[in-house]
Amino acid sequence: MTPSELADLAELAARAVGPALLSAFDDPGPVEYKRNFHDPVTKHDRRAEQTIREQLFAGAPSTLLLGEEEGRTIDARGRTVVAGTDDVVWLVDPIDGTANFTSGLPWWCVSIAAAKGPYVIAGVIYQPSTNVLYRADDTGAYKNGQPITVTDEPPHRTLFTGGFPGEKIDDYDGAARGYQLLLEGTKSMRRLGSTALHLAGVADGTFGATLGMGTQPWDIGAGIALIQAAGGLVVGLDDERTQHDTYIYDCPHYVGAANAQACDLALGAIAEVGPQKFYTDYFGRSS
Repeated sequence: MTPSELADLAELAARAVGPALLSAFDDPGPVEYKRNFHDPVTKHDRRAEQTIREQLFAGAPSTLLLGEEEGRTIDARGRTVVAGTDDVVWLVDPIDGTANFTSGLPWWCVSIAAAKGPYVIAGVIYQPSTNVLYRADDTGAYKNGQPITVTDEPPHRTLFTGGFPGEKIDDYDGAARGYQLLLEGTKSMRRLGSTALHLAGVADGTFGATLGMGTQPWDIGAGIALIQAAGGLVVGLDDERTQHDTYIYDCPHYVGAANAQACDLALGAIAEVGPQKFYTDYFGRSS
């Protein structure tokens, strides 16, 4: 399948769960917690991922999938597999921004990306609460069908956003120093609770950059495709802070930026944080 065909399928799957998620948003019901109270999950996350999985495998049965709720790379029969370089792997977050979703804040979305080998080749981010759909494929980046591009403004004339600093970071002092750099070097900082929508906001020119530490492939997959297709920069960092421009979705830390100046500022903020193990190997690349 071409990137455009993969994006078509991702869009179909994302829109398929929109009505049910909007209905649940009015009354999400009981909330459970995974890692701790910062990490909520609902039955709606699980149901949406199941529906998305069924849609994607029905349209592309030879692909693989890594979803947030499943937490492992699987094939269409549900078997755990190791992806090869020629395999297309879906990266699925059924509700990115679950804390917002369960709190009545409409800043949440569905994020679906298609990765092949070292690159994300297609991505869709759908925000049901506003009926906004972002899409990236081999023809460009789009918001509700209209082409989008990153801003050309320098950092001090743009908003930065992201999940930085986050509660997973042990080095509070280093994170505070990094955050101070961002506060001093940008128009202002925003922390809106959805990594995927942060990345989409860089792609459409709303933000100059976004950054995060301790993220997962499903958090950043579609946003990587969007920013790159919109003319921006995305850099992945491993736990040793080595920078990567391939397999970015498999890096625990990231910067998505409109330009090199914004990227350098965000990388400088992350560099202030001391060493810590974050990486989880979902793809068998460490074996």
